[in-house]
Amino acid sequence: MNDDAFSIKDLTLKIKLIASDVQLTLEFERDTNYGVSFVEDSLKFCVANMLDGIGEGMREMFNSPGGEEFRELERVLEMRASLSEARAVQETVQLALKFGDESIFNGHKTFSGKKLAAMIEYLSSKGHNIYKTSLNKLLFYADLSFFYLRGEGISGSIYHHRRFGPVTDPADHTLKDLQLAKRVTLVPRTQTIRCDATSAAVKRALNKDERKLLDWVLETYGNMSAAEIVRLSHEEKAYKDTEPNKKIAYAYAPLLTILPPKSLLDQ
Repeated sequence: MNDDAFSIKDLTLKIKLIASDVQLTLEFERDTNYGVSFVEDSLKFCVANMLDGIGEGMREMFNSPGGEEFRELERVLEMRASLSEARAVQETVQLALKFGDESIFNGHKTFSGKKLAAMIEYLSSKGHNIYKTSLNKLLFYADLSFFYLRGEGISGSIYHHRRFGPVTDPADHTLKDLQLAKRVTLVPRTQTIRCDATSAAVKRALNKDERKLLDWVLETYGNMSAAEIVRLSHEEKAYKDTEPNKKIAYAYAPLLTILPPKSLLDQ
């Protein structure tokens, strides 16, 4: 049902269309011949009586949390709110593209290879199974979740809509550099990334709030298999509303399926 389905104009039009059918039914079944305008006015009278009857029970109907009508209202409210938020984000993205504002794709932050490297090292140092195929998804969730809380990303990375989910292109080269520097290890058999102890570079590159957000990301997504986190990333509005190989806007951050508590960085 669209926004106009309950309008008086739309209801009147529906009654007018039904009146012709009712007139024919009465003529065929009852051998009575009423003018279509007379039938239409009578239908309006009947509908008005029905609405009066519904109205008497609506207060209780939509104020009973255990009732079916209340749950349906909640579902409609959530759906309409989500659609409204999505439209607002899409308008923001379109305006940014129109005026050439590229900062919407890097989280209003200049890209920092040091921060990206520190994020990878930190994420792989906490004992979770960080698979190579899930790494980009963890980075994506970290940058956009931090943007949701602070209005800027952590690394300034640009993420693209790729076949297996959001990907920031520098991540692969950064991971190889970390391996060469022996700051992380890629386990051949499991393709998991391990870091036994973080380097001093991590502490220099990441501040307290950034590390706290990364901890939340690991608690939230760290135990997911590669297939699970890929599947989840494919369901995000940020991914679904972006065409293949195009940049993903950080403006989609508030629409992520799982959001960190607003108070996370205030503790």
